[in-house]
Amino acid sequence: MFKFLGAIFENHFMQASMALAGFGSLISDAYFGNIGFVISLVLAIGLLLWAFVDEYQHYKVFNNEILPIPVVISIDDVTPLPIIFSSIVSKIEDDTAFKDLEKYLEKYFHIHKDMLMFKYNGSMYDTGQLLSFFNVIRYQLNHVEKRLNNKVQFHVAYLRRPALAIAMGGMFRTDGIVVYQNNDHKDCFDKVATIDSRQYKEKVDSFKKFDVTYNIKEEEDDTYLIFIQISSHLVTKDHPEFDHFKNIITITSKGNGTIGQDEDWVRYSQEIYTVINQLNVGRKSITLVHSMPEAVGIILGMALENYWHITITQFDQSDYKNVITLNSIKYLS
Repeated sequence: MFKFLGAIFENHFMQASMALAGFGSLISDAYFGNIGFVISLVLAIGLLLWAFVDEYQHYKVFNNEILPIPVVISIDDVTPLPIIFSSIVSKIEDDTAFKDLEKYLEKYFHIHKDMLMFKYNGSMYDTGQLLSFFNVIRYQLNHVEKRLNNKVQFHVAYLRRPALAIAMGGMFRTDGIVVYQNNDHKDCFDKVATIDSRQYKEKVDSFKKFDVTYNIKEEEDDTYLIFIQISSHLVTKDHPEFDHFKNIITITSKGNGTIGQDEDWVRYSQEIYTVINQLNVGRKSITLVHSMPEAVGIILGMALENYWHITITQFDQSDYKNVITLNSIKYLS
């Protein structure tokens, strides 16, 4: 309630009421006498009452159990972050009762959009700098959660490198989040998954989204290569970089190279996680070579977390380069 009382003085109806009471009444009295003064006073009181009604309507919504918090993370992309942020805010406002979201997050909770936008300009292969970037994000989001008493649903828009989407997904593993996917054809972000349970870690009994093939030549070799093929650009499976692997698993989408907005995006991650988890992965060294949308990478990262020796690769200038190993990611407490 203190937040409400403090915010009421910033309400534009309250400010109009104070201006009318302070100056309008004097001017009206000078030109129209007592009747002008009374009319101005009545109007000022009316604006005052409406200010309380207007502010309470917003306060009631923003004092909800769960608040949607837009988060924009950009890796190696030139799109200005405020443009993406505004796009996600508009999506939230269209889908929920949270109107003027950016304004009231700052007004009631002192959460400014600069606290929710993160851009990495360094090398993907500089592990130290990358981990520092991850820690900055996690620290800032923890700060937001504490400010809102953990009543948060993060709306995550990430672009552009799926390898780091997988690495970064682990930081959201305990949060309720909504995941967005960049739609290049429509030049917008689509909301593709709302995650409010740990379904993405549940084992599946059959594969609806993928065909999975196993080429295991040496059972005692604890080194595995896993190809994940979802997007239309194909993984180069016969690349010389992979010649030394004896045990290879290929996970190929049954679709046509794109995932529809209304499909079950969590199921894609769930099936990939099932394949990896079946390997008794705690005792394995796994390399992931992938072609996938960023949103699937985020969800898969939530499932894999950062405990296993899983190395994520990135196709870069006709070569596949190791970006990061998941169990090297440490978050400061």
